[in-house]
Order: sequence, then structure tokens, then C-alpha cells
Amino acid sequence: MAVYVDAEGIKWRGREWSHLVADSLDELHTFAHKLGLRRSWFQSNTLYPHYDVTTSVRARALAMGAHGADRKKIVSCARQMRSEMIQAHRDALSGI
Repeated sequence: MAVYVDAEGIKWRGREWSHLVADSLDELHTFAHKLGLRRSWFQSNTLYPHYDVTTSVRARALAMGAHGADRKKIVSCARQMRSEMIQAHRDALSGI
């Protein structure tokens, strides 16, 4: 299992932002917590689930063991996490 961060450099509100994803939701949330990110910052209602991180947080994530990743890897992980979220929702609805 691993955590990944891209170098997208999206400019917004005077900062540059990147995306933080992982091989699983649990791993992502655990790592994000260690980075000091709030759970409410998790982008769950987007095309792909992720945390947005600033350049300085990206550097800390890499120092803590996150892997740099290209868009293809980020999207692949995000799709997997999206599937995980959908399955968890279905399980909750069926009472599992």
C-alpha cells in the first residue's frame, strides 16, 4: 500500500495545489491525519476522491514517504478509492 502526490501545480487563491491519493481510503485518511489535514478537506464529491495539498504540504508528504506520481497513477488510485466508497455505501444500505 502506498500514498501518492502529483506535481500538478494548480494555481488557486494565490497558491499552487497538488492531489494526494492512496491505494485505499483508510491509508489515505491515516496519512492525511499525520500530515495535519482535516477530514473535512477530503474531496469526496469530485470526479475522483483526493485531498488537495499546497506545495509545502506536498513536500512534507514526500518527506514522510509519499511517492511522486503522474496523472495516470493519481487517476488510477482515485478510481479505486471511488469504487471502495461506492461499495461501502452499498454495504451500509444493505445493512452489512
